[in-house]
Amino acid sequence: MDESYLLQATAYVELNPVKAGMVSEPWDYAYSSVHAHLSGHDNLGIVKTDRLLKWVDDWKEYLQQAKDNKILQLQKHTRTGKVLVGDKFVNKAEVLCC
Repeated sequence: MDESYLLQATAYVELNPVKAGMVSEPWDYAYSSVHAHLSGHDNLGIVKTDRLLKWVDDWKEYLQQAKDNKILQLQKHTRTGKVLVGDKFVNKAEVLCC
């Protein structure tokens, strides 16, 4: 899984309660990994925040942007079954598979 996909997939999951109309903002939903990503740690030890937060300085801002546009890419590719990774990954996979 490449960086872009992991970021978009995480944002997609954390924005689901908003999309479902349960809350107006992702951090308003109590049972979400968004709290760990916003604070940089998870008191329960379930969510590992280091990987994502080394790529994104401001998780709240990233979610706001994803809410507006980036998440649409993931939704589109989920419906079509097409791969959502960069060309570098596809080229590498083609070399390994063929």
